[in-house]
Amino acid sequence: MKGMWGVALATGLLCASSAIAQAPTDQDRQKAQELIRQIESLGWVHGPATMPIGNEAALRIPKGARYLGPEGTSKFLQLNGNPSADHDYTIAPEGVGWFAILEFDAAGYVSDKEKVDPDALFKQLRSNEDEANKERSAQKQPGLHLDRWVVAPHYDTASHNLEWGTVMHTDSGEQVVNYTSRILGRDGVTKAILVSDPANLSADLAQYRNALNGFAYLPDKKYEAHQAGDKVAAYGLGALVAGGATAAVVKSGLFAGIFAAILKFGVAFYKLIAVGAVAAFAAFRKRIGQLFGRKAADDSDQA
Repeated sequence: MKGMWGVALATGLLCASSAIAQAPTDQDRQKAQELIRQIESLGWVHGPATMPIGNEAALRIPKGARYLGPEGTSKFLQLNGNPSADHDYTIAPEGVGWFAILEFDAAGYVSDKEKVDPDALFKQLRSNEDEANKERSAQKQPGLHLDRWVVAPHYDTASHNLEWGTVMHTDSGEQVVNYTSRILGRDGVTKAILVSDPANLSADLAQYRNALNGFAYLPDKKYEAHQAGDKVAAYGLGALVAGGATAAVVKSGLFAGIFAAILKFGVAFYKLIAVGAVAAFAAFRKRIGQLFGRKAADDSDQA
């Protein structure tokens, strides 16, 4: 499935468009087109370019990728039924298909001496699942249930990058795939979550890693610049996994229903950039018009 996904910080529109898959209407099409127009009109910076990640790091955006700063990312999330975020950043390919949200957490210097035990962490996450889902329910978010590691937690001592991937499912059975990076720095940790889907994870992961290769802390903010007296985080590598493995990504909002309709009617669709953002507005408008039988050329032919 070539999915579109919403950041599961909140999924207030999870079921709002379930009827679209059954009977897409002209109003639904217009709403989708307007959402696309707004997302495509955000302040995207197109690579090659070097852009800041807070005051801690910079990200070299390669050709074929694009970037949103905090203001654009906040609007990007809100347009898709998610809460705003004041300090997040977005990277995504021009050809779409995946995106990643980055955020710096000024937790302090995290010691990397702790050994990461995937089996123990998996058991810990499963044991905390019920309590975590109670909190998600209180925030009107769908429950999430861990199925397996798609990539077990592992730490690279050279890049100071802790990574892992999870396969989860929601209460309604929708599959959720996350790939998470935690890049350690002197003052804290840069969090990055790749939004992809099961069918395209391998290809998307390669592009994501290529884009993330352009990430670098400023010289005095690098992990190696740590000095005695710096703030030290109250946790280690294992807690980074345990505390971040449920920051998941799920399908939600208007586009979830529209995409279900696309699958139902078998229309070949240009890959979507989630959460709901698509390739170019004109390209998507043409294809959505084909789906609903409202393309101007078709109308002319039938006249």
